[in-house]
Amino acid sequence: MIGIRELARHLDISIGTVSRALNGKADVNPETRKRVLEAASTLGYAPNQSGRSLRRGMTGLVGVIVPSDPEQTLVDSVFAAVLNGLRRFLSGRGLDLAIFLYVEAEEDAFSVLQRIAGRRLVDALIISQTQRSDPRIGYLLGRSLPFVAFGRCELEEDHAFVDMDFDAAVGGAVERLAALGHRRMAALVPAGELNYSHLITEQFQATLARLGLPHKAGAVHRCSRGKGGGYEAADALLAEQDIPTAVITADRKLAIGLYKRLNEAGLAPGRDMSVICVNCDAQAQFLSPVLSSYQADLPMLGQELGRALQAALTAEKTGLPAAEFPQILMPMRYVEGGSTSERSGART
Repeated sequence: MIGIRELARHLDISIGTVSRALNGKADVNPETRKRVLEAASTLGYAPNQSGRSLRRGMTGLVGVIVPSDPEQTLVDSVFAAVLNGLRRFLSGRGLDLAIFLYVEAEEDAFSVLQRIAGRRLVDALIISQTQRSDPRIGYLLGRSLPFVAFGRCELEEDHAFVDMDFDAAVGGAVERLAALGHRRMAALVPAGELNYSHLITEQFQATLARLGLPHKAGAVHRCSRGKGGGYEAADALLAEQDIPTAVITADRKLAIGLYKRLNEAGLAPGRDMSVICVNCDAQAQFLSPVLSSYQADLPMLGQELGRALQAALTAEKTGLPAAEFPQILMPMRYVEGGSTSERSGART
């Protein structure tokens, strides 16, 4: 591939004339334009996108900031499916998706956001893993950089977000388990300030109360993220005097750790302890027994993020009222597996 200087040198005409011909300006002789376009095609001319971006004040990029840690080297399968749906939506509108990685043990998400926003590396941002009280939201609201949150936080006004309907999923999971006769349940959620952990915890406790189950009917175990966290939480559950007969997990990795510890104890998910995951994907089918779960249409969720982002970009240009920003809760459907049954025979 060659640039505009090489193309002009090859044709022995000025860079300005080549530029006007490539951009379809009317003041270029038709024969000259034809020569330029034919040479550009033959020689593999590639425009300088950096220069174009500077002139337009746009990069054509949408950024997503993704943490990397031992349990999540890049993105998990749920997030990957969402990003694929988002990428497809953006590519159809001439935009590209840029992923910015950072190591959680070395720096925090807010510092990374400040650096990217301060340098204006992208035209818009999608922030993920929203916290209960997320400083990134307030920071971005004070800047002219359009953004959409993948997930809610306590501050829901004045910005667009797309999230899964965890309230409906958790409520449905508890109701299903109660209908199967389970009266001692536990919920496994990641420790820390991730907002979806709080949403799951609150709905879990609220549904137990609504069903009139006793206070000790449910316990919430906050554990480290990933399979190791699920394993450690399961170990703690098995050490309790009254072992829960049913468990709700916040994601598939926690469920995998739970499965492993139960198997080591000679117990089987479904037979000895019912398990439902409320934030899962099609990978649940590869567990044995198949994990009962609530699943969202993840590619569609990615497309909804794209639509919300498009609205945010439009709002930046037109001054659209904040009340018009999309705030979308994506429904999740229940997928029956083999990990649930009538009141299981776990040790008591």
